[in-house]
Order: sequence, then structure tokens, then C-alpha cells
Amino acid sequence: MLRDLLLCERRLALDLHGVQSRREETSAFVQMLWRDGLAHEADILAALPGPVADLRGLGRADREIATSIAVSNEVPTILGAVITCADLVGMPDIMRWTSRGHIALDVKAGAALEGPRQTYKPTYLAQVSHYAHILAATGMGRGDISGIVDRDGNETIYDLNLPLGRAGTTGAERHLELLSDARLIRDGGRDTTGAMCAMCAMCDWRAVCREDLRDADDLTQLAGLGRAIRELVRPVATTVTGLARLEPSGRPALPGIGEERLDRFVQRARLWADTASGPVAYAPIRLGPNAHSIDFDVEADPTRGIVYLHGFWHDRADTDGEFVHFFAPTIDDDGERAAFADAVAHFRRHRDAQWFHYSSYERTAYKALQRRHPSVCDEGEIDEIFAKERCTDLYKVIAADTDWPLSSYGLKSVARACGFSWSDLDPGGANSIQWFDDFARTGDEMLRERIIIYNRDDVRASAVVRNALVELGETGRVAAFQRPSK
Repeated sequence: MLRDLLLCERRLALDLHGVQSRREETSAFVQMLWRDGLAHEADILAALPGPVADLRGLGRADREIATSIAVSNEVPTILGAVITCADLVGMPDIMRWTSRGHIALDVKAGAALEGPRQTYKPTYLAQVSHYAHILAATGMGRGDISGIVDRDGNETIYDLNLPLGRAGTTGAERHLELLSDARLIRDGGRDTTGAMCAMCAMCDWRAVCREDLRDADDLTQLAGLGRAIRELVRPVATTVTGLARLEPSGRPALPGIGEERLDRFVQRARLWADTASGPVAYAPIRLGPNAHSIDFDVEADPTRGIVYLHGFWHDRADTDGEFVHFFAPTIDDDGERAAFADAVAHFRRHRDAQWFHYSSYERTAYKALQRRHPSVCDEGEIDEIFAKERCTDLYKVIAADTDWPLSSYGLKSVARACGFSWSDLDPGGANSIQWFDDFARTGDEMLRERIIIYNRDDVRASAVVRNALVELGETGRVAAFQRPSK
């Protein structure tokens, strides 16, 4: 619950007080993550050395009693504990005995640290701080440290008294703040507001929240204007309509958001508010003409750490287009290397073409592939593939030089508004990961074909957006553009 509150306060409020019949079924992708997480947890716990008190087979009430007994007996390792204090409950995967009492650890399928500075993950920190707080409050263990066992089975200890960020707030202090907010929300003492963001796609309350935000004319309906920016803009506008009416003269300076950025959101709000508007370009768009254009896209399974499919859409003058793809022949390093080698060879064969992709993921993926498989090519060749004179990130063009009356500038949103439709009734990157997971476990060739068709549609959608941008640059409009129904 504290994790959910940290990610989205509205999610916690709806879980507690929402009309449960309006809650959507949990997505297959999220269920896959749960299943894989539990399997990873079971593998890690099974490898721990003894002596161990394994309580996972007991009911919750019996687990709580057995936890207290194991703590009293100073059992070195407790698995599947249940610890409580007043209105608090925690279920750490591991409790380990130290000379100052037990410490709590949780098993995660991700890395314990994030970013270039390798800082604690906020969601992990909230969870293990909660365990430590209960242990300290009940006298069962330590409240100053807790830990994460990561995807590789390595243990990282979080110092809960370490000052973090610019404010210097410790993990223990952040936990108390979250706890206070959670109790206020639980008891009806605090209103909550949702915000449109990428995480909404995996939330059971997404339809309810979107309807509420639409009815409130909420600012986060605008692409790129998330919860944090909304708070910065609130002193001058609380709705999209209000932001659209904002004039440059007389408005106060807003700390944290520059005047140029605010102007851009004002223009975006005006597009949104004008139901007759379409996309606009603020700078020349130079994407052609090209004798040969190639839109490319990769599919990856982050749970297995493998890039398994490379797709290319060849667009030549006076042709209907051609789809070429390379699917990993095996689901392992060798298979990934083979598909990567085929893709690099494909780039080499078409050096004279202009290449296009959508968002920075492809560049990141290819750089990582080169590091994993240096025998395929050197780093310089990846730089050559993505050299600006040859390769264009269409998302960057859209974000920097255009605006659209859309709530998202993702490929699905823009391509659909330009008239493209996917063959699959439920397309999406998260779904493709789940399809690949099912294929990897079952070998079902129909799932493999479904993924290939999805990838083909993604690169064709990229071509549609590319052509729409060319049209926008030449004519000032996109003839096929249609605003999605609200």
C-alpha cells in the first residue's frame, strides 16, 4: 500500500474507497510480473543456507504467531514472516538474526540501486523501511537498516538513517511521512487526485481515473505535463482551459519551470481546448524526400534481459513497402547474438538508406547489445548506425518541433490519430512481453507469429507518422488526422 501511495496517491484511495465493481481486471502483463516475481523469490529463498524457519506454508495468523516464536528463539533466518504493530502489517521475505536483533530483507527481480549515482530505489526503500519500523516498534529487531536481495541474488543493505536527496530526508523519515499520508487517506482526511502517466496502463483503476481527470479538465491530460509539473503550474492555472487562456503579460514567474517551457504548455493547452485544431509545426521538418527509407524497431523481454526481434520496414518510391525481420532462433545469449548479427548485417547492406526509429530505446538497446556481443561489431559501428545525418528519432522531432492535441506523444497515440490501426485488437509493448513469455514457456508458434505481426505494425506505424510529419512540414496540416474521442 505504501508503494502504491508513493507511485500514485489516487491508486491507494481507490483501493480503499473506490467502487469495486468499476475496477478492471488486472492486466495479463502485471499478472506475468507477479508470477515471475514469485518464481524468482522462490528460487532465491530455496538457495539460502540453514538453519531456516520457513513459514510460507502456514496461514497468515499462524505465520504471525510462528514469527514471534522464531524471533524469541533467535532463529538465524526466517522466511515468510508476518510482523504487526497496531494498524501496521509487514510481510518481509527474509528476516535475519544479528547481535542487535533481526533485520528484514525483501527479494526483488530488479536491481537494488538505480541511476548513475546508484541510489536507493524509492519504492523498495518505502517497503523495507516499513518492515524496519515495525521491527523496532515491537522490539524484534533493528530500525536503522534493512535490505534488498536483487535479481542476481546479491544483497544490498539500505541505511535508513542516511540523508537522501537535496532535502537530506532519511529513508526512515520518508516512511513516516508516507505513513501519515496513508492514514489520512484511509480515514478520509485527505483528498487525492490522479494524474495521467505511463503507469496508468497497468492500473486496475485506469478507466475510472481517466474519466475523473477528463471531467475535471485536469492539466495532466496534456502530453508531457505530469503530476510534478502540474504542481508547479497550479499557481497560474488549475485546468487545461485555464492554462489555454493564460497570457504572457502579468503572469508571475514560476519556480521550477522556465518561461519558454510554460509557453509551450500554454500552446499545447490551446490546441487541446480548440476542438477544430490539428497538429502544428514550430520549425522546418526535414525528413525527406528519400529514395529509400527504413523504419526499424526492436522487441525485448526485460524479465529475461534479451532482445529477441529486430523489424525493418523498407519504404521505396513507387513500391508498397517491404517488411524484413530477424527473430532470435533460441531464447538465450546465442539466439540474441544471432538476431543482432543479422540486424547489423542488414544495416550494412543498406548504408545508403535513411533510417528512422521512434524514441531513444532502439539506440539504448543497440549499445547494450554491442557491449554484450562485441564480436558482432564495435562501438563505432553503432554510433555510425545512429549518426544524425543518417538516422532520425521521430519522437524527438515530434517533441521538439511540433505539438498535437493528444494526451500522449507515444507511437500508438500519434499513429492512430494519423489513421493507422494495428492488426492486433490489444497491441502494446507490455502485452508483447507477455506474449513472448508465453511463447518462451510453451513454444506456441501462433504466439511467435502474433509478436512478428505486432512488430511489423509498429514499423509500419512509424512510417505513417514519418510521412505525416513530412506532410505537416510541407502543407501545415495532416489531412488524415482525427482527434480521438474523449
